[in-house]
Amino acid sequence: MTPPGGSGRARVGVVVQRYGPLVAGGSESLARAVAARLAADYDVTVFTSCALDYVTWRNELPSGRSADGPVEVLRFPVEEERDLDAFNVLSESLYGRDSSREEELLWLRRQGPYLPGLVESLRQRRAELDAILFFTYLYYPTVEGTRVAGERSILVPTTHDEPPLRFGIYAELFSRPAAFAFLTRPEEELVRSRFDLGARPSAVAGIGIDPPGPADVEAFRIRHDVAGPYALYAGRIDAGKGCGEMLGHFDRYRRDVRGAAELLLIGRLAMPAPRQPGVRYLGFLDEAEKSAAMAGARAILCPSPYESLSIVLLEGMARGVPALATARSAVLRDHCVRSGGGLPYANADEFVEALDLLVADARIRGALGVAGRRYVEREYAWSAVMARYRQLIEAVRYRALRASNPAT
Repeated sequence: MTPPGGSGRARVGVVVQRYGPLVAGGSESLARAVAARLAADYDVTVFTSCALDYVTWRNELPSGRSADGPVEVLRFPVEEERDLDAFNVLSESLYGRDSSREEELLWLRRQGPYLPGLVESLRQRRAELDAILFFTYLYYPTVEGTRVAGERSILVPTTHDEPPLRFGIYAELFSRPAAFAFLTRPEEELVRSRFDLGARPSAVAGIGIDPPGPADVEAFRIRHDVAGPYALYAGRIDAGKGCGEMLGHFDRYRRDVRGAAELLLIGRLAMPAPRQPGVRYLGFLDEAEKSAAMAGARAILCPSPYESLSIVLLEGMARGVPALATARSAVLRDHCVRSGGGLPYANADEFVEALDLLVADARIRGALGVAGRRYVEREYAWSAVMARYRQLIEAVRYRALRASNPAT
């Protein structure tokens, strides 16, 4: 199929709030991975901010055009840094009551990143792009960008059940895209329960998980003085991610179980470092060290009730390490049940019993590990994931072509 208005390779835009090798966020990492792989078949341009930090949205990277391998990157300055305390006060004032559209738009702007320059660039270049992928429903670039992208937009919402999802501005947003790419079936079910998507094309595209390479667990143990069994939490260490509750459950486990394992925490701290027995914070580790930490763990702990996918859970399963995940997340519970590679817990009693089982019983741990590895290989191979993205892009290209040339 020839792109509208020209020949050669089709052109695809990718809109995401942060982008680049220094950005560790889940949706941002997904956007970069998808953009790089799409560049094998399409000319890809990323529209993003100059920010690295999602808390302040402070401009830290130069604006303008750059390249990330074969991908063109256009960066736009954030026009207002976020005052997190003031934003939290505003959020709390809106979450518990009906809000007006004006209040919600103010909230969206205060949340950031406020990028009117990005939206204007999309408006100017819209006709050049055959399809535009928007990653994450929540932020200003997606809400305002889909308004100008119209029938060329594909939304990758990375949705979970959270208070802003009831805002009217998001009902408007979900009415606009031409197609949707979801990460999991529970995410799609949540979105369809809230919004009328009609017959617009959609797919549970997921995310690709690379086959794990070799990991030197023994060297990791020596470097970090880890002698016995351990469970691992990897990711942002934040009360909003369920870490406070997890630490409380783990304290109960240490009191109730003789010969209990340690809990190792790796990632960025967004709460005071825990100082309870049996818990150690190892800091932010590079990928090789993180991979070794995962490979040696008896279980990967996934406590966040708000998840649209959980890359860490899937990376652990790819290494044959079972997950211990909160049942309060429909996505995490679905991973555990459909894969047979993890155990969900609903309360402290279930957490203690399940963790004790995973630490102490090698036979059960091994069986769960095999099931989890097969699940990731079956559902989350990059070849399968990218085939789903390409199918959506071609559907949107075809619809846009028909709209601009009714006789075709």
